[in-house]
Amino acid sequence: MQRDNTAIRAELGRILESRGFRSYRMLQKFLSYIVERALGESQANIDQYAIAVEGLGKPADFDAGIDPLIRMQAGRLRKQLENYYATEGRFNPLRIVLPTGTYQPIFTQHASPTATNTVIAEESPSNQSQGPGIVCIPRHFLMDTGKGWSFIARLTQDYVKAASAFNFCQIMLADETPEQNTHWPEAAWHKYGADFALFFDLYPEPQGYSLKSSLVHSLTRQIVWAQTFPLSDSYPAPAMLTPIFRRITNDTLNYERGLAQDFWARQLLASGKPIPSHYQVVLALRQHQWVLAAPQFCQVLRTCEQRLEAFPDDVQAMLVYADMYRNEYLQKFNEMSLPISFLAEFIQTLMQLAPDNAYSHMFLATFYLLVGERDLCLQAIAKAQAINPLDTHLNVTTGLIYMGLGDWQTGANCIQDCIDLSPIYADWYHIPLCVHHYRAGHYAAALKEARKIRLKNIWGPLLRSALYQRNQQWGKAEKELVTLAQDYPDLIQQGQQLSYGFTQTTNLVVKQLVQEVVAPTPNQKPQ
Repeated sequence: MQRDNTAIRAELGRILESRGFRSYRMLQKFLSYIVERALGESQANIDQYAIAVEGLGKPADFDAGIDPLIRMQAGRLRKQLENYYATEGRFNPLRIVLPTGTYQPIFTQHASPTATNTVIAEESPSNQSQGPGIVCIPRHFLMDTGKGWSFIARLTQDYVKAASAFNFCQIMLADETPEQNTHWPEAAWHKYGADFALFFDLYPEPQGYSLKSSLVHSLTRQIVWAQTFPLSDSYPAPAMLTPIFRRITNDTLNYERGLAQDFWARQLLASGKPIPSHYQVVLALRQHQWVLAAPQFCQVLRTCEQRLEAFPDDVQAMLVYADMYRNEYLQKFNEMSLPISFLAEFIQTLMQLAPDNAYSHMFLATFYLLVGERDLCLQAIAKAQAINPLDTHLNVTTGLIYMGLGDWQTGANCIQDCIDLSPIYADWYHIPLCVHHYRAGHYAAALKEARKIRLKNIWGPLLRSALYQRNQQWGKAEKELVTLAQDYPDLIQQGQQLSYGFTQTTNLVVKQLVQEVVAPTPNQKPQ
């Protein structure tokens, strides 16, 4: 078509003022830049570097090979344009389109839809990454039907309300009563189409009641997990109910070791069927949690980036991507070297999309920690914990942040609390506890923690080697040192990298640990 630059700029103005764009300054700049470049040069070669530096004001050393900012924002821009032309711009005769695989916009004429040419689009895939669905089913085995049902129905409702703050799963409540459904509870499995049923069974006891909670896989009817809790015959106060709910959510929904997540992922992989796109992020995350190694870490990153290019507003994928950034600080896979400015923009977008998500505030706290804003960091931590006080992974992350702020004892208490809650936890939790005891000069306690680290990573043998020396167990120290030398030929360089990115107090402690291994001084006490 013959290009009308005035009409194109008018359409650009309408887009920038629309509801979907007016709050997104970066998308406004991105779109304005590529449109003006296309209008000014008929054969404009618009690349990532030009968009970043000239369009978005990034520094001249911007490296698109390292920083995925432009790719991710391009995916978001494409999605926002699609949404605009499906809503506010539906009847606009001129359209600005950014095709996949290019940064060169095109301008098309579009006939207004009528009753005769409207096409019903095929249902699109979910725009949010998902994990397993769990339907919570109350049951009771009391003689007093009215009292029993009232008690267990209320408890199940309270659990569903609290558990709804968790990510990567869909929690549902089976709200029928036995009188309403003669095929209870079997009919609930079919009605809700969930992957699991989480039963809340109330039994009479001589001194009150007992609650037996069990997680059952809907397809195989396998009992994946079960736990019994004592209760009085009056409805429990929050102080008694919260520890019960924490244990249930930790064992079934936890980000790292939740059994519902694990069983669901293994069933998907074992099925041999193609994995739907909205499951792929959570599935990659589970595989990384099973093997905390660089290949699995990279797979999570690539899966998140691909997902966010297709669905830029996928909050669940954004949360996983941000947590990989945090994970890189501890594991040191050296696969993410994103600038702090990218993290700031990423978290700002996350806060806009999910202001009521606990992890949005936790990642905001992480950012404030890295830039030295202590008070803002503490405020963000408090907000995160207020939104989801049950999440043990969130509590461990809180502990790491407190340690980064220099409050080592509070941080250690947060992490130890999660270990004491249940035997189902990630064994890397012992790493920060080990460093905490080492820093305090409690070498026997530190060695006890180091022995519990089974993670296949440099941290385990490094900590054990240093602490066997401190506890004068020279033969065991030498054995760990031999393992280190075999598995990590560049031990000195990799050891030094462990301290990169940490706050100053943590950096000094880690550096001293490394020094103990490469140049043993067993009588030297950390500051």
